[in-house]
Amino acid sequence: MADVACAIGDGARAISDFRVMSDQGELFGPVASVPTAWRTLDEIAAGGTRTGKEITAAVNAARRYAWDRIVARHGTLPGVRIADRTLHDVTCIRIDATVTVAHSDKEGAEANFKGFGHHPLQAYCDNTGGEPLAWMLRAGSAGSNTADDHTGIVDAAITALPQRFRRRLMVTVDGAGASHDLIQHLDTLASRRGYQLIYSVGWALTGREKTAIRRVPEKAWVQAIGPRGQLRERRADDACDNARCAHSRCWVEQAHVAELTGLLRHGPGGDQLENWPGTMRVFVRRERLHPGAQLTLFETEDGWRYTLWVTNRPDTTTGWLGQPQYLDAAHRVHARVEDCIRTGKDTGLGRFPSHDFAINTAWLTASMTAAILLAWLKLLALDGHLARAEPKTLRYRVLHTTARLVRGGRNDA
Repeated sequence: MADVACAIGDGARAISDFRVMSDQGELFGPVASVPTAWRTLDEIAAGGTRTGKEITAAVNAARRYAWDRIVARHGTLPGVRIADRTLHDVTCIRIDATVTVAHSDKEGAEANFKGFGHHPLQAYCDNTGGEPLAWMLRAGSAGSNTADDHTGIVDAAITALPQRFRRRLMVTVDGAGASHDLIQHLDTLASRRGYQLIYSVGWALTGREKTAIRRVPEKAWVQAIGPRGQLRERRADDACDNARCAHSRCWVEQAHVAELTGLLRHGPGGDQLENWPGTMRVFVRRERLHPGAQLTLFETEDGWRYTLWVTNRPDTTTGWLGQPQYLDAAHRVHARVEDCIRTGKDTGLGRFPSHDFAINTAWLTASMTAAILLAWLKLLALDGHLARAEPKTLRYRVLHTTARLVRGGRNDA
């Protein structure tokens, strides 16, 4: 299984690509044959949940050792980047699903909103460069906001973390994965004594939110910030010649943030969030239309595009973490999970080799293990731009570079 994972990390897209390692015995040593690799996946598939748990336990044990070495090298586990700030001493889990296209009638491949294929769900650790923590292969028709799948992946991701990194957590999920049961589950985890869990989950724009947005005073909108902490604004068409001026008329504000919690809980319609956790807060972001984007009928009223999310970050939080701009930025950086999925599809996630669903589940485990190994490689052995490189760059610059095998040296008496 380790050989299969290494082959996928090295660029294998099918079991037959495994020969690259076996053909270079001088470099890799004894390597399983292609038929043995197939039998391994078949045996894992036959073992079902029990074998899957054994492999997961082995990977988690290796993670404890690897993270100890990462902390020894860097002094601490890398922090979570939020705009121009870094959040330290918090382990961030990002959860998202993706659709993998199937070009044949494989078991579990079904029609979905993006075509035909499977719909796997993954959880990644933002601190370690998108290292996979938990994964689940699902049929193509699996719903985006399936509560049981999401609560299960949250628990599996937390279990995958070494014990000392579970105390302070951040969990982010986009709007497609949001559900009442998921938020209730996160709230229950956050209420454990001695633990902290802050969640940031996408939220739907329904009639009650539209009514609340119309009641937000203009002065309550706070200007949003960009990925480097800069204000989201652009030069006006009739601005003066000085591009660095501070004239308010020369700049057009592009995005704002406001909180809707008070209007939804204490507005004229009464408490419209009574069935939701009392610690949950609702925020809205409005921004000018991007090229190619489309507005709903509600958004065409004022020309703003609206995005909502909820969090349990206490309103008593002081410092930059309590500011609406950074609460917005903390949710928007969830988009980094898309990079994890994109690079994962270059590391085995996008191509399942078998018709059998169970064998493809074993292949998913091998491909996620490959992504884990690449993440550890960057944190333990590389610096500079290579420490942030994607799999293709790592293969070109590190894994596939020519080498010279040295068998011995001169011994001086």
